[in-house]
Amino acid sequence: MIVGVDEAGRGPLAGPVVAAAVLLCEGGIAGLADSKKLTAKRRGELEIE
Repeated sequence: MIVGVDEAGRGPLAGPVVAAAVLLCEGGIAGLADSKKLTAKRRGELEIE
């Protein structure tokens, strides 16, 4: 299993923080390595999968 965690925000002292985690089976999702390098279209396609 592979677990990925990410957060966004400036910390609880400066404002709200949003954190998310995902658990995938070994092998993950084909074509997904770094969401920041994906086009909006490809992110949408992977979201449906």
